[in-house]
Amino acid sequence: MEKIRSIIIDDELNNCENLKNILERYCPEVEVAGIAHNAAEGLGLISRVNPQLIFLDIQMPGGSGFDMLESIKQPTFDVIFVTAYNQYAIKAIRQSAIDYLLKPVNILELKEAVSRVAEKINHKYNEKLLNYLENQKNTTSERKIALPSSERLLFVKIEDIVRCKGENNYTYIYLIDGSSILVSKTLKEYEEILSEEKFIRVHQSHLINARHVVSFEKSDGGYLKMSDGRTVNISRQRKEFVLSTLSRLNR
Repeated sequence: MEKIRSIIIDDELNNCENLKNILERYCPEVEVAGIAHNAAEGLGLISRVNPQLIFLDIQMPGGSGFDMLESIKQPTFDVIFVTAYNQYAIKAIRQSAIDYLLKPVNILELKEAVSRVAEKINHKYNEKLLNYLENQKNTTSERKIALPSSERLLFVKIEDIVRCKGENNYTYIYLIDGSSILVSKTLKEYEEILSEEKFIRVHQSHLINARHVVSFEKSDGGYLKMSDGRTVNISRQRKEFVLSTLSRLNR
């Protein structure tokens, strides 16, 4: 597996260098691709580097680590909090952090946390590989996607997916038979996976299968009627793009 692309966000220079050195020595599977010293710098670095993992301090001038995370609507990275304060552990768990490490960092705990991140990334890679292999043996009309639920890995025909609805770090997948599957992936991830399968992001919270659009209704600002009988709003900013894309796909 390739190295885990990571960044460090901490306002104390010495802590950043110390953590970077520890990672280089004890966690060779981690690549530190950048360092930021406050939340604003951190957001810019996230945009440029697109990290898989962030080592994040909590108390920083100009905004806490929590404030920074809450400003990111659909994070695609994992977080390990590294802080001198233990009173934020519960909130860190609610932020779906991989781990919460106290300074000075315990090397064994750090290695265990990084190992969990590597396992999670490897699982995502295997899932993508399964999708690829499954689609290599199927015709276009039978192409499938692997959807990991809490109990099993489901293989679903892509053409049977009517729409996807994002809620924080989860996505509801709605199928033509009226059933739905809750998956612990962001809507952005499914937008990337299904970008070449006639799926269109019509709203911050909605991704739709163009095959299942019945009509565009002009009232109430504009919305789509889907083949499952549901309606999906189109955001004002995306309206022109959505309509032109639907016209192109349905030629």
